[in-house]
Amino acid sequence: MMNIKNEFPFKDNQNTAVFICTHIIEEGKPILYVTHDNDGYWQFLCGDSHTEEQAKIVSLMYVYKMDKSIKKIANLGYGKVAYRNTENDKWIIN
Repeated sequence: MMNIKNEFPFKDNQNTAVFICTHIIEEGKPILYVTHDNDGYWQFLCGDSHTEEQAKIVSLMYVYKMDKSIKKIANLGYGKVAYRNTENDKWIIN
């Protein structure tokens, strides 16, 4: 059985701080919208509107453990966005 540390697909460290919305953490909504900002920050969102209070900071590994499908966008470049309509759809990158 492969250790999750060995399969981590991101170039960033596992403990990299990332933003995630409370809709995903607290309500179980899927990750449908991801940004990799020009300054290197990652944001994992559900696609709904958000307030600042609905943003949480967690580790990149936390998000990866929650949703392994994000490995398909692990090489998302700075300033890029990935989105999908449902959790079963393929990621579209802009």
